[in-house]
Amino acid sequence: MVLPLDFRRHFISLIKTLAGTSALAARFTLEKPGYSPYVFSVEFSKIINIDTRQREITARPPILVTISTGLFDVMTTFSNGAIAMKGRETVLGLYLKDIYLLPLKKIQTDEQEFRIAGHAVFRGVRHYVDGSDVGELEEAINTHLYKRYSFLIQQYHLDYHSQVSPVKVLGPPSYHKGVCFHYGGQLTTLQGRIHLKSTPETLQFLYDFGLGIRTGQGFGLLEVDD
Repeated sequence: MVLPLDFRRHFISLIKTLAGTSALAARFTLEKPGYSPYVFSVEFSKIINIDTRQREITARPPILVTISTGLFDVMTTFSNGAIAMKGRETVLGLYLKDIYLLPLKKIQTDEQEFRIAGHAVFRGVRHYVDGSDVGELEEAINTHLYKRYSFLIQQYHLDYHSQVSPVKVLGPPSYHKGVCFHYGGQLTTLQGRIHLKSTPETLQFLYDFGLGIRTGQGFGLLEVDD
């Protein structure tokens, strides 16, 4: 199958559709909805070719859309929306075939290596962060973390057992700079694996809600190896 390189914007439309008429759907009507209470990623069975000149990607189906959140009502909304759409056409001529509820993973250590599903985006003081400066990356991670944590408590009544704590990036780095087409432009991103140190609650928050910014646009979902 051939899809546009900025395919994520189409899947943002799918996420909106899954929200239906729920309370969550109200955020999509706001000019400035704030931090997303979920993170999602779009991954392919196999990428066959990327044509940057035509801005197209050729991939082998199926396409896997993974949604994560630490809010039960948000996950319930998406689950119900997906069940209602099963077997129907969604976006880009694709049909929703199967739905899987993944087991809940609890992080109980103060160090965790994560796999970044696709791309993660980090905003520095003047530009997007490419990971070449670990201190700059840590500052971006922690700035986004604290702002998002406070926002979710105020707007979505997030109830965590403890406050989040600063995050440290451990080396040697297993991530690298990436470039992603998005809404007609290009974003500097990070790809690969990232090893983080903090409290278990903070690492769980990042696992539940994603790392970096634009998590509601298909960036920053983290995975933990079994």
